[in-house]
Parts: sequence; C-alpha cells; structure tokens
Amino acid sequence: MRWSMKRATIFAVLLLLAAGTRAAAESDDATAATEGKVASLIEQLGDPEFAVRERAQQQLIKLGFDAFDALVEAEDNPDPEIALQAGFLVRHIRSQWTRDTDPRAIRKILEDYEALGDDERLPKIKELAALPDDQGLEWLCRLVRFEKSPVLSKQAALAIMERKPADEAAWDHRAEVIHRELSRARRPAAQWLDAYLKMHEDPAAGIDRWAELATSEQEILAQHPRQSSSQIVSALLRRQVETLDALERSDETAAVLRRMVMCERGDSSSLVELINWLVQRKSWDAVDLVAERFAASFEVDAILMYTLCEARLAQGNRELADATAKRALEIHGDSQQEHLELARRLTTHGLSRWASYELRHVIGLGPTGSPWDTDARRWLATYYHDKHRDLEAGDLLRQLLDAVESDPAVKQRVRAAHQQQPEVGLATLRSDMNFYLASHAAREGNLEEQRRLLDLSLEQNRSNVEAIIALYEITGDDPEKRAELAKYSADFIEYCRSRIDADPNDPTYYNQIAWLVANTEGDVDEAIELSQQSVDLAREAGDSPSRLGGLLDTLAHCYFAKGNYAAAVRTQEEAALLDPGTDAIDRALARFREHLDRQNREKE
Repeated sequence: MRWSMKRATIFAVLLLLAAGTRAAAESDDATAATEGKVASLIEQLGDPEFAVRERAQQQLIKLGFDAFDALVEAEDNPDPEIALQAGFLVRHIRSQWTRDTDPRAIRKILEDYEALGDDERLPKIKELAALPDDQGLEWLCRLVRFEKSPVLSKQAALAIMERKPADEAAWDHRAEVIHRELSRARRPAAQWLDAYLKMHEDPAAGIDRWAELATSEQEILAQHPRQSSSQIVSALLRRQVETLDALERSDETAAVLRRMVMCERGDSSSLVELINWLVQRKSWDAVDLVAERFAASFEVDAILMYTLCEARLAQGNRELADATAKRALEIHGDSQQEHLELARRLTTHGLSRWASYELRHVIGLGPTGSPWDTDARRWLATYYHDKHRDLEAGDLLRQLLDAVESDPAVKQRVRAAHQQQPEVGLATLRSDMNFYLASHAAREGNLEEQRRLLDLSLEQNRSNVEAIIALYEITGDDPEKRAELAKYSADFIEYCRSRIDADPNDPTYYNQIAWLVANTEGDVDEAIELSQQSVDLAREAGDSPSRLGGLLDTLAHCYFAKGNYAAAVRTQEEAALLDPGTDAIDRALARFREHLDRQNREKE
C-alpha cells in the first residue's frame, strides 16, 4: 500500500510539473503571438489605404498597454506616418491609466493623472503605495513600466519597495504581481524590482546584482542628472547597506555610506532624510561627514541645523546639541513670524522638541498678548500637554490672562489678535487653561478639583471637545451630567456638519466628529466612515505627515471604540511613523496593543 501511494504521489507531482511547463510554454506562445500581431498592426499604420490604417489604429488602442513598448520604439520608425501615428497612440494609451472595472479608490487617485505635472504626480504615486495590502501594486507597476518620466518611474519602484509585506504570503502575492506586470519591461526601475525580489529570496546571492544596479544609477545621475536624483541613488544605496547589515558584512558598509554622502546634492529635504536614517543606525562618522561636507548649507537652513541637533542628542552629546540649537535660533533673528513658521515646519518634520525651543523664543521676544505671543503660547501649551506637563501648559495661559486683567495694553493686543483669529478669544483661552489645569489635577489624583476645573472649562467654551471627553470619562455615575454633555456634543456635531456642507474638501470637521464619538458615545460606524474620509482628503491634498498622522490617530481610536483592535493597532502604527513627535500617539498605540494581546490570549 505504501509503495502504491508513493508512486501515486510521484505521478501527481510529475503531472503538476508537466502542467506548469505546458502553461509556461503556452504563455510564451501567447506573448509571441501578441508581439507578432502588434508588429503587424504597427506596419499597417503606414499603409496607403486609410481604412487599413484606421483599423490598425483601433486594434492597437484595444490592445492598450500590451502594445505600448512596441509603439514607443515605433516613434523612431523611419516611416514618418508610422512614427506620427505611434506617437499619437502612445499619448492616447498613457491617458487611459485606469479602466472602468478598476477599483473606485484607484480610479480616484489616477483621475486626470496624465494632465498633471511631475510635482503633482509624485503624491499620487505615494497614495497608491499607501493603500493597504498592496491594493495599488498593479498600477504602481504600470507606472514603473509606462510613466514617461524616468524619474517618476523610479519613484514608483521605490514606493513599492518602501512598503514591507506583512508576511511570506504577502511577499508571494507581491512577487506574482510584479512578475506578471513587468516580465517584459526593460526600464531600470523594473530591473530593480526583479533584483529586489531575488534579494529577498536569497540576500547573499542577490546583493552583488543590487550593488551593480546602484552603481549604474549613480553613473546615470552623474551623466544624465534629469533621469535620476540623489534621493533615488541614496535609496538604492540604503537598501544595499541594510542588506549588508543583515548579512553581517558590516566591514563593507562604511564605503557605501561614504558614497551616499558624496552623491548628495545638498538640498534640504534629502539631507534631512539622510541624517535621520544615519541616526537610526547610529552611523555617527557618516553624520559628521554630512555636517562637514555641507557646513555652508547648515549655517543658513534652520531645519537642517535642528535635524543635526537631534542627531547630536541621539549621539549623547547634549552640549553640542545645545550649541547647535543656539546657532539655529540666530538664523531668523528677531522675526517672530519667521520663528513661528519655522516651528510649524519643525513639527511637520517630527522635531517638536525644537519647535518648542522656537516657540519659547517667540514668547521671550514679546510683547505679551501680541498675535505672535498668543499663538506661540497656545501652541506651546499643546506641546506641554502632550508631554504631560499640564501645569506648565496652564501657567503659560494663566500668565497671559493675568496680564490681560492687569494691563489694558495687553487686553487691547489680545482683542486685536481675536479679530485676526476669531477662535482665539478670552473665553477660549480661559477654557483651555482650565482644561490643562484639570489634567494636572487628575494626574495628582485630585478628582474633585479636576471635575471643578472641567466644569469651568465648559462654562467658558461649550465646544471644547477635549473637556467634553475628559468630563465624560469621569461622570459615568452622573446621568444628569451625561445628558448635559450629550447636548453639548450634539450641538458641536451639528456645527461640524454645517462646516462640512460649506467645504466638503476640508478634512478638519469630519475628523472632529469622529474624534468626539470615538471617545464618548454615538454611531461608531459613521465615525469610522467620517474619519476615513478625512484621511482620504488629507492624502489627496498632500497634507504634511504630522497632519496625516493625527487624522490616522483618530481613525485608530474609532476602530478601538468598535472593538477592532487589530485595525486600531495597524492604523496607529502608521500614525506613529508619520508623527513620531507626538507622545499621545505612542501612548495610545501601547494601550491598543495591550488590548489586542489580551484578545488574542483569550482566543487561544
């Protein structure tokens, strides 16, 4: 019996192998037939008969991207009629990046893609890559192969590689799609993806091929700078370094790191990205080399300077970090407006620590109550609250409000600031102050004082969402107060809906409703939908990473309220990556993971 079973098994395996070989041969035959048909149709584009030319053109349009590569080559055909018609067809096919049967999310992202400039196309590529579970992979591969810009073709490939598959099944799916879409592609970016898959299967066997491709791209950058960029070369070299690390060939990494630094062109965003990556792997010698090579750029660019401050702190050199920060502070002199704008940019770069440094400088410049001073105090108070430094947050606003009461000039300045920013009135400032002081009382264990201050906060501003949420959390045994809070929430939600009607493309009020419901009570399913809309709108608008991280934080809280802890963790992990400077996101992520772990243990 065992022998017959063994023979049957071997026979079945042989049948499968034969079927696979036959399928591959049939696929190759089909490909050859298609290529032959395309070549024949292209020749017919130059036929003397109009009807023949027209029929060939329509059939090539139906073939679409299957005919694309041959049509691109035909643009250089010696027959001017063929070259002209091939050029027209290439442009026509490129305008049809999606089909009616493609998913709605894909069609929305790639809508009018061909009419966009290169700067507008890159965010679309990132949107495709950000779709969960490689949902945008097929269309990213299409861009790798057919995007007219070689730089964007390469950016699409990098976007694919930057998103790591969750498990081996996801890797298998990614490999299948890449092979299906790019098996006949000859562009450099397609070669990268082939090498990337091989390097995943066998890093030791694939690293040399990857090194060759990285070197080739560095040469392209030197000889044809419009076909590449320092960021692209740096991304390839970075993957080379990471693979060498995994292979424990660290003796080879120093030379590659030096190449990364030497190929940099000195633009701010690229240098910031490089320094952050070098800090993550503690490559201090390479950080020093960057600072030395681009010293002149650092001295006039505060973002670069503060990025270097963060690197020095990570290195353990607080003294050098402080000295560097002092030089960064001097770049914008006494211009409060420029320091505030810099603080905003620092926040989007995940450098909230140094944004607070700039905000304290704005407050120090005075005068108390000016629009700049008021803005800086409110913003810095928010930062302190995130760091659980609520007494400092409350004191910042209390100092301003005390000055309003004692100095008519300060009151006048605050009123002037209120005219510029209607949401920043005295009542709002008092409400925020009392909320922060209530948060401090809660951490001190003084629940009676917390309740008193939260009641005060809502008396001064019934739309203070954070105060509503905090009071909701501590009034479970007070149905009368809960009913009052429900009225405040309903009024606020109605206001948000009116703002959505007025401007449906602003993600703010979708997010506000979702945040309130997720942290109190209401229709959680609708909250998830509204929150997802806010995220989609922010992605489409190309909002900053920190802004998107905050919106994803809300979506994660919605999933948590629904009891979908896996989705909450997954979403919050992305939020933490996008907004690494916000401690509240990290605290929530720890809480979500704890609930997910408990849920998984209970299932076992």
